[in-house]
Amino acid sequence: VMKVTKKIDAFVVPSSFTLDKLREYGIPMDKLNHIPTFFNLKEPDPEVEYQPFVLFVGRIEKQKGLMTLVKAFEGTEYNLKIIGFSNDGYEDELKEYLKGKKHNIEFLGRKIFDEIVPYLKTCLCMVVPSEWYDNFPNVILESFAYKKAVIATDFGSLPELVKDGRTGFTFKYADVADFRLKIRTIFDNPSLAQQMGENAYKGLINEYSPEIHYKKLMSLFDSVIYEKRS
Repeated sequence: VMKVTKKIDAFVVPSSFTLDKLREYGIPMDKLNHIPTFFNLKEPDPEVEYQPFVLFVGRIEKQKGLMTLVKAFEGTEYNLKIIGFSNDGYEDELKEYLKGKKHNIEFLGRKIFDEIVPYLKTCLCMVVPSEWYDNFPNVILESFAYKKAVIATDFGSLPELVKDGRTGFTFKYADVADFRLKIRTIFDNPSLAQQMGENAYKGLINEYSPEIHYKKLMSLFDSVIYEKRS
């Protein structure tokens, strides 16, 4: 791997967290460049609502923090809608766990993006409770594009994307009580959910536009070419 690394002039990394990990693995800092992934707005300034339900979209797998998620909603009246699929039967494990317990959790199955959009437009906020290293989850940017805040694990690259108290909340790793507290705060304060969602949308436009990404990438290309010619 290090032999290949020597032949590469520059690495483009979407998150500072991943950059730090690569630096720890021995890749020289002067070769590492933090350029976040850009996001193409499919619907500029969308009309959205903030209805009393929280949304999860993604693969239904253990490392995505789904058990922590269902436990945070278990025993409450709060509505959680889960959109996604399971390759390994983990969805059945979650449903088995919830049998006979009080909850307001719905498993809506697999959906294409056009079918997901109405839920993105109407949810109170999104949740990303990952318990593994997500490099730069696109689902967070999708949430921001529809003016929705995100409640995410304080882990890996997630706190870079979700600014605690500004564009959503972060909660302690796999901490059901802390997660439930943030969920309660959102349901008790829908106007806060709306404000953080609007902050998230503005941040998306200002920080993750294709134009900004292009300028940073072209600047890097120019510097690499210049160094090669020198």
